[in-house]
Amino acid sequence: MRSRRTPHNTLDRPVVMHPGSRQHVSESEVLQFLGQFIQERESEGDTDASGAVAQLRRIERDFKGLPPAVLDAQ
Repeated sequence: MRSRRTPHNTLDRPVVMHPGSRQHVSESEVLQFLGQFIQERESEGDTDASGAVAQLRRIERDFKGLPPAVLDAQ
């Protein structure tokens, strides 16, 4: 009998944040982090996270100044 529990997914669980001093993050650092994070999630093959990964790809395209991928397909 299969367990009804969904597998652990880091994208749908709250993240604990502790307040501290503010730090500026450059656009290149954000793009590097997003690219690495997306690549790691895709290599894991987690189908439960595919919607969140797609949204992160949209954010990445927006940071790069590219149009939505839907417009590229036309």
